[in-house]
Amino acid sequence: MKRFLIGLSIFAAACETGITHSSDEIHDSTESDSDEVEGSATDEPLEEDEVDDESIPEDDTAEEVVTTIVDFSQRGPHEIVSQSESASVTNCSNMNYSIFSPVGISSPPIVVLGHGFGRGSDTMSGWAEHLSSWGVEVLLPTLCHYNVFFGVDHEMNGQNMVELANHHGADEVTYAGHSAGGLAAIIAASFDSQAQGVLGLDTTDTQDVPGVPDFIGMNYASSVTSKAFSIRGEPSSCNSENNGLTLFRMMSDYKAIKVTSADHCDFERPTDFMCEMNCEGSSSEFTDDVINKAILTLGTAAIIAITEALPDGDLVWTEEELSGWTASGLVQSLEP
Repeated sequence: MKRFLIGLSIFAAACETGITHSSDEIHDSTESDSDEVEGSATDEPLEEDEVDDESIPEDDTAEEVVTTIVDFSQRGPHEIVSQSESASVTNCSNMNYSIFSPVGISSPPIVVLGHGFGRGSDTMSGWAEHLSSWGVEVLLPTLCHYNVFFGVDHEMNGQNMVELANHHGADEVTYAGHSAGGLAAIIAASFDSQAQGVLGLDTTDTQDVPGVPDFIGMNYASSVTSKAFSIRGEPSSCNSENNGLTLFRMMSDYKAIKVTSADHCDFERPTDFMCEMNCEGSSSEFTDDVINKAILTLGTAAIIAITEALPDGDLVWTEEELSGWTASGLVQSLEP
């Protein structure tokens, strides 16, 4: 309830960046007959059944119904401060992480955000800044167990995300991540019985990786009972042909959506040439700007829905609000 009240307090400020959706306008033209009846005083009065209908003004009670939905693709109303820290977690005595905090909110909701395999926290810093501007505090670690030389351990990355939240003193946490970072977020949420929810950005499960068991995530996904959201792009080798969707389908409370033409790199913020050189998609049905806006809107709304930092998060994910994007083909496969 405290967070909900906090959300309401910033909702008015956030609405300044809102987008307006209008219902179908009713264009009844209301006319009043201003013409006087011409004739002399000796003209016979009209009989009751001959009264001119045009002399009766039409009822002008139709009003346009307007609802304002927050535009989560825009920067939120809060300024941000960030700082670098380190924490000692299992099998990693010095895990570096950054804290992105919204100015003016005490005890904000906490999100632990994971990067993908072979990537770094810098590729998710734009997400951390954007989410923080909407009133959540983001912990962005450099995960310790994606090193191909010293061993890949997705389960330990998930455990470390939980340990980082505990180190920070957070008791209700949302776990989010891109690619294998999304897998780590799912594992973390399965370990954390108080987890608020999960956001997966083009999440992958393990498959055909030497030395790593296949489909690790299937051992954990069904244990996630909190709210979960999945946003994915076109299937490719970089997102393991969308095999991460299977993990969300194992959860009791999830929503999943596909963004047409989105490639694996579109889910980083910012991405770089290394990702684009290996994972950039060839589809050009929609521009990068349109794709990135959709992903940013949906991802931010998902975090807001989970944390209840503002009222509009869940609303953005409804079929009614997504109808424009679904009609254009930009958004597909909203489930369940």
